[in-house]
Amino acid sequence: MDKTRRHTAIASAKVATAGPPPKGPINPFFGVGPITDMAADEADAAETQKAFEDWISRSYRKQDAADNDIGAYTVYELSRSMHRGAPGDAILADMAHHIHRYFGFPAYNRMAIGVGGGHSGFTAAALHFINPRDSLQGIFIDTRHPGEAPGGFFRQLWGTQIIEMMRTSPGGSSDRLHFADEEGVIPSPDALDEMGVKLVFGVGHETSGATTYNLTDIRNLIDWIDRDPARNHAIIDATSLLGAMPWPKELITEFLRKCNFFTPFQKAIGGATGYYAITLTPSARTFIDINQVNPGFAIPRQHKIAVPENPAEALTSRKSVDFGPVYDPQDDRMMGGVINTFSALALAQTTFALLRMERKVGPVETLNQRSLANRDAIEKWIAREPLFELAVADPSRRGCAVTLIKASDPDIEDADIHSKIIEGSKAILGFEGMMRPDGTVEPGLDVARYVNAFPGTPGDYRAWIGGIRPTSDIIALLDCIRYAYLRAKIVVLSDK
Repeated sequence: MDKTRRHTAIASAKVATAGPPPKGPINPFFGVGPITDMAADEADAAETQKAFEDWISRSYRKQDAADNDIGAYTVYELSRSMHRGAPGDAILADMAHHIHRYFGFPAYNRMAIGVGGGHSGFTAAALHFINPRDSLQGIFIDTRHPGEAPGGFFRQLWGTQIIEMMRTSPGGSSDRLHFADEEGVIPSPDALDEMGVKLVFGVGHETSGATTYNLTDIRNLIDWIDRDPARNHAIIDATSLLGAMPWPKELITEFLRKCNFFTPFQKAIGGATGYYAITLTPSARTFIDINQVNPGFAIPRQHKIAVPENPAEALTSRKSVDFGPVYDPQDDRMMGGVINTFSALALAQTTFALLRMERKVGPVETLNQRSLANRDAIEKWIAREPLFELAVADPSRRGCAVTLIKASDPDIEDADIHSKIIEGSKAILGFEGMMRPDGTVEPGLDVARYVNAFPGTPGDYRAWIGGIRPTSDIIALLDCIRYAYLRAKIVVLSDK
């Protein structure tokens, strides 16, 4: 950029940012979904914590041998990891009940609970569904082959792990793995059958890449399952999908009924970190039990969904999901016990957060619609803003929980300068700010933290835009991104 053009760009950015910065969103956290509770400030957060403690006192009571109420459990007591017996058993069952109920999973699809978050949820599902000894078990992963073409960060992680599992396990072969020609696309049922696919691993809404399935993908997946429900199984990452499904209600119902889903608590559910849930169809449960007769992998205890019927005969006893840490919604009970890494306090926090979100937003259908409205608002804002564009080009594949935006400033052609402006703008969006060439500070706004795009994705800014956020918050974020970008542009270009 020559000197004249640089001075013109600086002057234009100064005019565009004259006056006070735009008003920021209610809450500055855009990377972790509704776990922030949408607290406006520290006082609001303290009120939420007090409400949680009051809810604990009302919901979980101590009883003596005659069933007399003798007081409430305290948050301190729950923090001591009372994971077995009272009140831990009730807390776990209540949490599973409300997760299953709120997101609309059918009563005959049970739900396993485990520790470790979304990555562990994927691992647990993969270890139970994949059998490398089964030479007829083709597997489809909805990303391009890792190493051959970039793709969504999580899709690529799942694909890489499955490749390693098949390459290193007796009887396994990566030749039975099939990858998408386009990121996040589900082939036709005929194409899946021709590949010999029996398992589909997919990411319904890519948390890093901001892409989601379109109507054709969902229909292809459901039609393929219907051809052989006993042997065709889909395992879908629902991390950013629950509460952000932009499809007709009837299709959502069918999707939830016929697929298996894994998800961490801290995203769509809005709960504590470090836990996951996996929903399992009746045919999937039967399939897992058969797989565990001669399993393909040694499954760590904390990830076991199918456990021995008789713990005293752990190697020889029948293994089944009927005895694992699995919730049965038809009987409204946990079928198996919990493991000692479960925290009663964390599970209670998850239930409270979900119920609070339900009170604030309404049923999951409303959450879906609010997420869609936020995506539409972003598209309209981008359409009138020449500095930015959406990284997902196909409108039918743009997710409603996460958005990915990239700067397309005609003034900036140098990739290094572009990167410095983006990095500086995020410091201005945060509380750090930027150091100007004259030694003064371009102050941080503290309006948006963790808006980083993942490695390999085509965007510059990534933000959670799910339905717990009011649309006004999303527009405020975009206005602040524009302002921060222009202020960072001034600083970077002034240093030349």
